[in-house]
Amino acid sequence: MIGGLLKSTSSLAIIAAAGMFIGGLTLTPAQAADLGGDCCADLEERVADLEATTARKGNRKVSLKISGWVARDIGWLEDGLGQTEFYSAGHGPSRSRVWFTGSAKMSATWTAGYKLRLRAAGGLSGSIGEAGAINTARTTNIDENYVYLKNAQLGTLVVGFAYAPTDGVANISLAGRGGIGDAAGLNGWNGVAGINSYDLQQGAANNLISYISPTIAGFTVAVAWLDRDDDATDDSGVDYWDMALRYANEFGPIRLAAGIGYTTTDDDTRENNAIVDGANVMGSIALMHTPTGLNVAFAAGTEIDGGVDTLAADVNDRQFWHVEGGISQNFFGMGKTSLYGEYGEYDDDNAATTGDTVMWGLGIVQNFDSAATELWLAYRNWEDDDIGDGDVQQILAGMRIKF
Repeated sequence: MIGGLLKSTSSLAIIAAAGMFIGGLTLTPAQAADLGGDCCADLEERVADLEATTARKGNRKVSLKISGWVARDIGWLEDGLGQTEFYSAGHGPSRSRVWFTGSAKMSATWTAGYKLRLRAAGGLSGSIGEAGAINTARTTNIDENYVYLKNAQLGTLVVGFAYAPTDGVANISLAGRGGIGDAAGLNGWNGVAGINSYDLQQGAANNLISYISPTIAGFTVAVAWLDRDDDATDDSGVDYWDMALRYANEFGPIRLAAGIGYTTTDDDTRENNAIVDGANVMGSIALMHTPTGLNVAFAAGTEIDGGVDTLAADVNDRQFWHVEGGISQNFFGMGKTSLYGEYGEYDDDNAATTGDTVMWGLGIVQNFDSAATELWLAYRNWEDDDIGDGDVQQILAGMRIKF
């Protein structure tokens, strides 16, 4: 505790001064005179310097923890037209970020807490061939900002700017992919032209009210309501109900993690006489044999009703499936080495275009436990029949340091 450090530091000064005083009583008058009159003043000055360089908080009742990571990557990509890019950026999953978290006991059973997360914006914007877009100025975003009330028996209530329960429910993996990012969707790694995220999730934080149940027999349930105001001139917007069920457990040498999520959308914007409602269902399951580190994961999702429009019967109907497998083991004594391969098929069918995308990739992640650092190198290939740039291949290398 930072407050405890300040308190213990001041106590240290008092104890040290008292010790020197008692020790001085055992010295001869001549030896005591040699100590001089500034000894304690010098000690107090050093303690004051230490306290001046110690992070402080507003009070001693609420804890404060600062954590996060700094991550950067370099990449190369080429499209079917022969256009290439070499860039240095921070792609979506690995963008540098900082957490400020804390909590305080309200009673024997209730805890109040907060979370504020800042994320450094970065990555390639624009399509392949737009080299100038790489150097676009970036800003820091507020990624999450919420408060919560937690009861060990009743669960947790979250209010504020936070991610929906389905976030990551289709990305569950035990492969140790680290900063490489999404296991399920085509995160594009830097906004590759024509290739979007197909994991059907919200993908960003929203203002919401959420309830998270306690974990019972490995199961956790979360439900949230969130609203997006699409037009500042009126009160129209999109209401979302978002819910997810997650499970994690171990059965001897087998580790299991799984989740399924459901999102329903109620859009009252009625633009162009359209009433656009829809629902998504998605999920994933991952298994690992802990003695060997062999692992496999499968993810899938579909839009139950991508939208009903007076102008088009089905404006957006997407689905995907993805499988990955590999091994994660501490081969060299420095930390786990994770090797994986992946394959996925993604269908984007809407009023304007109809296209299927096939993706396959390989990657390696090396962890260094002594430095809380990971390095990665990965390759992805997209075969897409719906984009003008044709097939796309990309190599990505990066580094992430956690603190």
